[in-house]
Amino acid sequence: MNKASTTKRRAPRLLPSLLIGASSVFLLTGLSAWLAVRASLPQIDGSITLPGLAAPLSLERDALGTAVLRGENRLDLARGLGYLHAQERFFEMDLTRRSAAGELSALFGDKALARDKERRVHRLRARLTERLAQMSAADQSLLNAYADGVNAGLSGLHLRPWQYLILRGEPAAWTAVDSLLVVGEMFWMLQGGSIDAGFERAALRERAGDALFDWLNPRGGHWDAALDASPVKPATLPGPALLDLRKAQPSPAPQAARSVQAVEEQVLGSNNWAVAGSRSADGRAILADDMHLDLGVPSIWYRTQLEIKGKGGQVLRAAGLSLPGMPSLVVGSNGQVAWGFTNAYGQWFDWIKLPAELAPARLKSHVETIAIKGAAPQQLDVLDFDGSPIVRERAGQRYALRWVAHLGEAYNLSLDNMLWAGDAAAALRIAQASGIPHQNILVADAKGQIGWSVAGRLWTQAPDEAGYARFQTIQSPKHEWLTLGDYPQLLNPPAGQLWTANNRQLGGAQAQLIGDGGFDLGARAQQIRDRLSERPIQTAASLGAIHFDTEARFIKTWGERLMPLLNADSRHAEAAAQLKQWSGRADAEQVGYRLIRTVRLRTLDALWAAWTTPLLGAMQADEKLRFKWRSQFEYSAVQALTERPAHLLPPGFANWDAFQLAQVDAALMELTQDGKQALAQASWGQYNTSRIQHVMSKAVPALSAWLDMPSAPQGGDANLPFVARPAFGQSQRMVVSPGLEAEATLSMPGGQSGHPLSPFYGAGHADWAAAKPTPLLAGPTLHRLSAN
Repeated sequence: MNKASTTKRRAPRLLPSLLIGASSVFLLTGLSAWLAVRASLPQIDGSITLPGLAAPLSLERDALGTAVLRGENRLDLARGLGYLHAQERFFEMDLTRRSAAGELSALFGDKALARDKERRVHRLRARLTERLAQMSAADQSLLNAYADGVNAGLSGLHLRPWQYLILRGEPAAWTAVDSLLVVGEMFWMLQGGSIDAGFERAALRERAGDALFDWLNPRGGHWDAALDASPVKPATLPGPALLDLRKAQPSPAPQAARSVQAVEEQVLGSNNWAVAGSRSADGRAILADDMHLDLGVPSIWYRTQLEIKGKGGQVLRAAGLSLPGMPSLVVGSNGQVAWGFTNAYGQWFDWIKLPAELAPARLKSHVETIAIKGAAPQQLDVLDFDGSPIVRERAGQRYALRWVAHLGEAYNLSLDNMLWAGDAAAALRIAQASGIPHQNILVADAKGQIGWSVAGRLWTQAPDEAGYARFQTIQSPKHEWLTLGDYPQLLNPPAGQLWTANNRQLGGAQAQLIGDGGFDLGARAQQIRDRLSERPIQTAASLGAIHFDTEARFIKTWGERLMPLLNADSRHAEAAAQLKQWSGRADAEQVGYRLIRTVRLRTLDALWAAWTTPLLGAMQADEKLRFKWRSQFEYSAVQALTERPAHLLPPGFANWDAFQLAQVDAALMELTQDGKQALAQASWGQYNTSRIQHVMSKAVPALSAWLDMPSAPQGGDANLPFVARPAFGQSQRMVVSPGLEAEATLSMPGGQSGHPLSPFYGAGHADWAAAKPTPLLAGPTLHRLSAN
């Protein structure tokens, strides 16, 4: 036998051996990784030692992982909750504090450096360290007890949380200041977009002048649903002397083809609504709440039930959601009062335009050192003007930001007193004194009462003519804290119903107490208000149904405008047919909804570009730099489409019909993928497919199948009650009548635990996705930890 033939014979036998060997290495590596990940699983049964406890503490969990803490005093429960948060969510808590403080580079390297620099100029860690020393003894004790529990939970893991194994990092101990940074990150999350938009509005006013700016940025209109029914007078359509597009000027053309995909409008979040006992079937008040946020795995929230046994044997029970990193319930019910939030878009910031020369006494410099994984630390020079950081420079012009989140008094733990609130009036007073990002709070109590106010510390507002959408000067007076007795509030309204949805709440002098930081359009709020008004008597079920209301009343108005145009043009027969078949709802299978919606977005974007480019120049053609339209621009666009003025018609179109049909054509190209799919396949669900991811799978896509929640086409959208976008939507749904918590519901996406091997990873998500409610109160105890 020759050598060549021997080689040929051995090759087939060698390949399986190599594959087996490679597979063995892979399996051993995989097994080692699995064992390492498993070693960081939380302990859910048995006993633990929790330093500092004054009495025994029971930490229980049901099938959803709902944490039930039973103890004899508040500080013990704070320790226990910190322990559970750390065991299940420490990595997420760590990211939150690092994000607020500008410290992500220490974990992720120089990829996070640019973002850290943006955040570090605000010096939140330094500011909040000062604030901690000024806080009440009670607040400090609660924060310290919680931090002790967090560190006990972290050290109680057999191995550091699994994410640090991938990142080759080590978790740092938790401190009381870190909990304040979690609140600071919520300020960023809830108010950061308004701050950026506020800068754009002020800059546009400078370039456009008051009359044209006020028309481009209406303050309200017929979609408003203010609690006091106050109207807003529409701005006057600008004449040719203010803006005339017929004059020669540079303009992006054709307007319909500005981008491959329609530019999405900013999605604002959260709905809540309530009816008084006079409007319910059993005479009890009912509250519903769904807070809209970016969705991820695990959920931002943590299902929590706190039970404190008093000296007389009575038990205080409060159930709802906590925020890992903080010791308190965010929303929930204590048996006497239920409360829920939506973000309040008031004027919580000023942009200060600085002169070239500044008095040295009003400036203070700081050096911030940024730690960077795998590299030497970098120093960042930060300059404050009267305590406000100088955060932006454009064309040599510097701007300082005065923001309520920079002020220590904006932070406290007063919200924790909601555990003991006895009625609606008391709950509103607690909320008003709370040091949290500003929220519309709705409360309902066991006596049948309901109320609304703004939670969070309010400061005095400048008059509209001096404050709204205007740069402030160094002579502008500073704000003072508003006294709690002057807060706006409504208690027991005659109609027996309340609602908020990020919209304008009040008019006149009461509105001036809040200011305007960019309210949502109001279409969601109006539909919720009308749903409440449709039934003289409501039940928990009828209020809960509003969570899933997909009727698209707002988009219908655009469909009515488009239909005559499509019917008159035989080239658009297929589009007209889809509109005729449309159910009128934003359901996943609907093509007509997606078509009308896309035409609207392209129309608003084209009009905004045409009307602002003469004012702002070439930057409006740059997707990264251009100022964006906001939801209230709807009124300006619809007014022009209705009145059809020749001087506002974008260049390149013979008439307004031609302009609108061009937007239809661009929308059809987008929906058919430039002819690659039939229009009938372009359903709303095809675009609006859920994408709820773990943060690690975003960085390592190969982990997606293991970590992410299943994707599915979904209905819902921004300008109707059922808010749902691929990675944004209802971060929780709650319906509760105080005193009837056993019948109440609370659902959330993403699950309770951040550990993929935990029985609580993704728990409850399937029910949330299927619109199936889960109970507010914990079910039967499946796991118990005894803490001593």
